[in-house]
Amino acid sequence: MIKVAFIKFGGMANGGTEKVLQTIASELPKDEFNVDFFYCDSAPYIGSDFVHPDTDLSRVEYCKSHGVNLIKFDVEFKDLRTQTHDWVNSNFFDLFNEEDYDVIQLGRAGHPEYPFIHINNTPIVDSIHLSGMAENKNNIIKTVLISKEQRDRWIMAGGPEDKSVIIPNPLKVPDIGNVNYREEFGWQDKFVFGLHQRRDNHIFSSIPLEAYDEIEDDNTAFLLLGGSVNYQKQARDLGLKNFKHLPSVGELEPIHKFLNTLDVFAHGRADGEQCSCAIIEAMSHGLPVISHTAPSMGQLEQIGDAGKVVENYEQYSNVMIDMLYDKNYYKKCADNSKKRYNEIYKLESIIKKYADIYKGVVN
Repeated sequence: MIKVAFIKFGGMANGGTEKVLQTIASELPKDEFNVDFFYCDSAPYIGSDFVHPDTDLSRVEYCKSHGVNLIKFDVEFKDLRTQTHDWVNSNFFDLFNEEDYDVIQLGRAGHPEYPFIHINNTPIVDSIHLSGMAENKNNIIKTVLISKEQRDRWIMAGGPEDKSVIIPNPLKVPDIGNVNYREEFGWQDKFVFGLHQRRDNHIFSSIPLEAYDEIEDDNTAFLLLGGSVNYQKQARDLGLKNFKHLPSVGELEPIHKFLNTLDVFAHGRADGEQCSCAIIEAMSHGLPVISHTAPSMGQLEQIGDAGKVVENYEQYSNVMIDMLYDKNYYKKCADNSKKRYNEIYKLESIIKKYADIYKGVVN
């Protein structure tokens, strides 16, 4: 048995990075891997107004039900004023001994970070979720980047190319049939656009609803799952008639019930994406995807020929019209979306890539 330790601050939240690590830990074959997952609840940040998502009990249950041994540690504060983002008043090292593990799996920004600066002997697989940061610790034997754009930025920041590999985010897709919200909302005959996003004002984008406002009529609707409160305010200010909001959830089934309701995934994010979990989930349903340019452009690489990435809300609105009225264009994008999911983002092939890395370390 290969023994792997996963370590993540706020590791049982339902954010993208957290879900990636939870999925890898849970889906690794337990007849080959013994998996411990060290996590803490959300704690206040010093030096930033960012609020980390809280622990989601549905994510805890998902990991436990898949044979992951969860080990909870405490952190009073995370100090972003220090270069290493210290975990203040933490008992992590009272619970963790690196000598117990064959390999350690991290998911982090990429810069030197506590407590990982103190883990110097055990091989580390480092999954980087912010570009432009790189660290060259000797025991980091493989750095996983989630897109080509991100890898290019990471190499420019000093990351060693020969130790890097591109592996997209793995996501579990439940089989819930065609359960959806259409009958409940009276939307059986409507063409539905929609967006799924975590509750974070920093990533709010006004473009999807601005674009939808230009084309809304009795035949269309827009459904939002989660997201910043600014979306709901924007919908009220625009006077949207066929807009509905669903509260954020961590369970997989409601997310995919939401996706079953849509005809098009109307993506938007102020800072852009590296490898969006929400876009992958949408592609698993064969949904065309529309997005817009932003400082990070991983969404362009992800969407490919499954939709379009535009520069402003006017162009976004035009693509919405094309999706709505050009059935051949819509079908082409939908078919390409499902094809891209099957060829690039299928869970089983991604988990095998991680398993092969861990086996390579041991062997």
